Amino acid sequence: MDYKRAMLQYDVAIVGTGPAGERGATRAAYLGKKTCVIEKEAVPGGACANTGTIPSKALRETALSLLQAKRRDVHGFILQVASDITIPALMGRRGLVTAREHTRIRNRLALHSVETFRGTASFIDPHTLRVAVPDGGSQDIRAEVILLAPGTRPLHPSHIPVDHSHVYDSDSILLLDKVPRSLAVLGGGVAGCEYASLFAALGVHVTVVDSRDRVMPFLDAELSQELERLWTEFGVVLKHQTRAQKVEPGDVDVLVTLGDGSRIVADKVLVAAGRLGNVEALNLEAAGLKADDRGYLKVNEHFQTEVPHIYAAGDVIGFPGLAATAMEQGRVAMTHALGATDFRTELSGEVPTGIYTIPELSSVGETEEALQKKGVPYVVGRSGFIENARANLIGEPVGWVKLLVSPDTLRVLGVHAIGPQASELVHLGAAVMVLKGTYEYFMDAVFNYPTLGEVYKFAAYDARRRIKERKVARLERVASDRP
Repeated sequence: MDYKRAMLQYDVAIVGTGPAGERGATRAAYLGKKTCVIEKEAVPGGACANTGTIPSKALRETALSLLQAKRRDVHGFILQVASDITIPALMGRRGLVTAREHTRIRNRLALHSVETFRGTASFIDPHTLRVAVPDGGSQDIRAEVILLAPGTRPLHPSHIPVDHSHVYDSDSILLLDKVPRSLAVLGGGVAGCEYASLFAALGVHVTVVDSRDRVMPFLDAELSQELERLWTEFGVVLKHQTRAQKVEPGDVDVLVTLGDGSRIVADKVLVAAGRLGNVEALNLEAAGLKADDRGYLKVNEHFQTEVPHIYAAGDVIGFPGLAATAMEQGRVAMTHALGATDFRTELSGEVPTGIYTIPELSSVGETEEALQKKGVPYVVGRSGFIENARANLIGEPVGWVKLLVSPDTLRVLGVHAIGPQASELVHLGAAVMVLKGTYEYFMDAVFNYPTLGEVYKFAAYDARRRIKERKVARLERVASDRP
């Protein structure tokens, strides 16, 4: 039976309950606004809690634990993964963590008196959303401010048959019934690299196909290059500057033909070709909006679309498409929309990037390439985890922390880390940068021993040495120029 209920009035209406939607809703409600969220799925949390971040990290933790256990070389201890074990079994605590995330999100929304509607939202006009509810009816909602946070889904290139039984995307790969012997990963972005790492750690023969000259080129080049170098130790095969031209699933395996004429035979294929914004159902034209060909919405620094009272945040606005940035985008968007001058109305200038490959990658601030392009002088201070006692104890003595330091002001310009818990460690560097500190803080600070954080101290010592060398070289040049 199709029927329409009376229109409801809200100050703020939000589409989606992923990281951006949830945080935007709680900020709006905290600011005293009558707020509702609209979620098309039966559970909240979006891809972060249900198909992407939490599930994939659950599998990664298992893969990392297995790898660390092997490296610790405990005599008399035999570690072996059963040949018939399933991927869901390897994901361990995924179900518990996801369930707790659902409960946490519902409790947070309830705590702030945010009302939740289950259904698919579409615009009737710039201020009105119609929610198609599961019982076949609809509910119209009018709001002064609207935040769009519908998330994204995996992109399926037209020439690649993603059948979810031989050829998977970054959502369905977690539904594998068992660990494959070999995997071809098509795409060297964040998702492709994270899955390539964890499957390689599980003993799978992995081949990564990427059209660029290095994976994740938005990172400091040395980070990408170091990850690729470490991958070769796992036996990962990298094929750069080529694409999959044809993918042919067979009864047992899949044949992938590349643009350079070479071929790959793999048990399974993962297509990691990017994502598409979930905007088709929104009827954006009725609101005066238009998405690009990837379904992404254009916003300004306040996450405001071309229609001033409509904001967008999270994956649907494109790069970087990370849960952490989406959370802040949602908060900042609603802060600006509601004129709350006590809070920031722009995203922090020092937003860290955390990528959960094995080993982890994390960055904050400038890259070497960016500084070179700007003509900004800098020195590099570096310390490797091979000399860190804690890294050796946990069986992960790989990678390094790199500081980019101004030789003139001594300020930290960037921090780049690859290695154990890099995504945690980067926050210390980010704090020093935001507080306008110098690299000398790391030399003066007392670090617990043994800890991974101690690596900062030795990176700072290295930076000090290079600053001294730079000064000496400058004095020598001045002396040589004298008549």
